[in-house]
Amino acid sequence: MSLLRRLMNRNMTLHAQLDLLAECGIVPRENAGPAELLTRHSDREYETSPFKLLLSELGADSNEPPHRPMSDNVWLMRAECAARSGDYVKVAHRMATLAGDDLRIESVHDEFDLRRGVAWLSFTLRGAEIRWPAKIEERWIDPVILSRFAGLLEAQNGHQRYICLDLGGQDCLLGCVTETQFSGLRKRTGLAFEWLG
Repeated sequence: MSLLRRLMNRNMTLHAQLDLLAECGIVPRENAGPAELLTRHSDREYETSPFKLLLSELGADSNEPPHRPMSDNVWLMRAECAARSGDYVKVAHRMATLAGDDLRIESVHDEFDLRRGVAWLSFTLRGAEIRWPAKIEERWIDPVILSRFAGLLEAQNGHQRYICLDLGGQDCLLGCVTETQFSGLRKRTGLAFEWLG
């Protein structure tokens, strides 16, 4: 992030950050907002680390059942999220939720058998069955699965594409936006979002 952008975003209130993100297509889901965010961190903490902390909180799974994130437009993905059967189903559902109407998948199934070294994800999209093998490496998600979702979304000829922000370590933020929203996110937040692919 450039010095100029850091100075411009310094001390930006939580409400101002939420408004700016809304202009870029990232909004809290209904019944989630500043009050819930402020139970997790203070207003000052959101101001000190503008956008990264807010986006991470919006995209993180809730600690309360049914463990939904505060936003359907961003996902705080932990790289160590594929360790058992059902994990790739969760990944597929999160990717589909990010894409909204552009990627309506159904009949989602997976297998993850560490002992046999077998992992795969399958689903249907517009009546066509899709099955992707997945590489097993400890608890790490196979990045090829994410790239395949990016390619699949692009093939739908919609206006949205997946984006990614590497947070360092084992976490990243994933979203799905238009080119205009992508430019706005990069310019207005100063964060180095990239197209996923």
